[in-house]
Amino acid sequence: MPAQVPNDAHLELTPSGFSALMGAAADAVIIISVDGRILNFNGAAERMFGRSADSVLGHNVNILMPESHGRRHDGYIRHYLETGEARIIGIGRRVEALRVDGTIFPAELSVGEYSVGDDRYFVGIIRDRSERESRERALRESEARLREREQELNVTLDKAPIGILSMGLDGRVVGANQAACRLMGYVEEELVGRPYFDLLLPEDAKRTERHRERLLQGHADTFVIDNRYRHRDGSTLHVVLHCAIVYGEDGGPERFVAQLVDRTEQVRAEQEANEARERLAHVDRVSTMGEMASSIAHEINQPLAAISSYVQACRRRLEEEPPDMPRLRELLAKADEQSLRAGKIVERVRALIRSQDRLRERAALDAIVTDAVQLARADIHSRGIAIRETGTETGIEVIVDAIQIQQVVLNLVRNAIDATEAAAPPTPVIEVGFATLPGEDVARVWVEDHGAGVSDDMAERLFDPFVTNKSGGTGMGLSISRSIINAHGGDLWFENTGDGTRFLFTLPQAVSGERDD
Repeated sequence: MPAQVPNDAHLELTPSGFSALMGAAADAVIIISVDGRILNFNGAAERMFGRSADSVLGHNVNILMPESHGRRHDGYIRHYLETGEARIIGIGRRVEALRVDGTIFPAELSVGEYSVGDDRYFVGIIRDRSERESRERALRESEARLREREQELNVTLDKAPIGILSMGLDGRVVGANQAACRLMGYVEEELVGRPYFDLLLPEDAKRTERHRERLLQGHADTFVIDNRYRHRDGSTLHVVLHCAIVYGEDGGPERFVAQLVDRTEQVRAEQEANEARERLAHVDRVSTMGEMASSIAHEINQPLAAISSYVQACRRRLEEEPPDMPRLRELLAKADEQSLRAGKIVERVRALIRSQDRLRERAALDAIVTDAVQLARADIHSRGIAIRETGTETGIEVIVDAIQIQQVVLNLVRNAIDATEAAAPPTPVIEVGFATLPGEDVARVWVEDHGAGVSDDMAERLFDPFVTNKSGGTGMGLSISRSIINAHGGDLWFENTGDGTRFLFTLPQAVSGERDD
């Protein structure tokens, strides 16, 4: 059990103990008499004021104060002794103090009073506030500069030519600059408090929400996507959204900032360019079919002639007694087969020249190439040129406008026919193939001829519009073909092989689960 301390116990300090206590004090401690003379000046006071105790003992305490304070100090003491009204005594306050080198510094002063017998004394405890006030002043200045920068930033953002929205974590708009308001047709008051996702088309809102959740989960710092917004007048805006998350002082997410770049006019121009390309491609297909009309007519005439022969044979069999029914069925089956053959040729031609809005859809690449090659076979029937399919790979799927890709293949094959026929090689053959590229989600199609190759002066201009080395050619086929392939996300180029030219193009493969556009 600890020893019990009597209630009337008190600590009596010897002179040496008192000196040790004063020396251990972290703050400056000064004892003065009622007439203001310094009686004790501890070590902390010596360091604070730059004076030794011997140099100040017996002097009026006002030597430690600037002149303006020193003149009033004695009056404060007299007033307190006469009236008991404390202006400094017993009250802590901020004062100014004077070092020996004349430096004035801020200090925090607390004054107490005690008595020994009939003698009264005052104890002043002083703490230097220089460093603290310097930090406070620096903090105030920093905050002022920050407020100025924030105001400047707000003005800058408000005047920025790009739309900027600020959104809370609940998804509601908390701020919008002038450009964002102009873009969507609202004033800021109409946007603030509005759910951000109400401004988007529903399918884009769901996609954006998924990206926003990834930001909140820390999986990304920012994201960039194309979005469609509703203008106040009901029209659709096409916008590139750059979105980032802003963190607060506690390190937690505070709000989202979205930058909106209007690309509505760009999308409109792209749509118009696509429509123009579609019209031009259609004209080219019709022109191609016109050039192939004689060959196609010959190709169709073969099954029609066969049908006529089979029908005549059937008529003769019907005149026999009794009719040879097994033979009749055989002849009719062959006639039906030839009618289907003719129908397929007609359908291929009709599909190729049909003008209508088509959607890109998942399709088998081998079927696309095979249909185009079958049409081309009609064009080489009487030219003594063979088409050989090499390196083909089944099961390749792409998301394309199949008719447009057939148009590209047919154009390349017909060019190869012309080049091969003009060069008259010993073995006139055209090779067509397609396969996937190892390690890449890309399919490659190629058409190789055995012609004279592409000359150096023609190589740089080969894909330009109206450039051709064929008499009667329009010079649009390769240009249109490259624009079609580029629009599908692929590329079209050529290579001289030494004994001819190989034209190649690529198409992105359809990945598992990919939806049609």
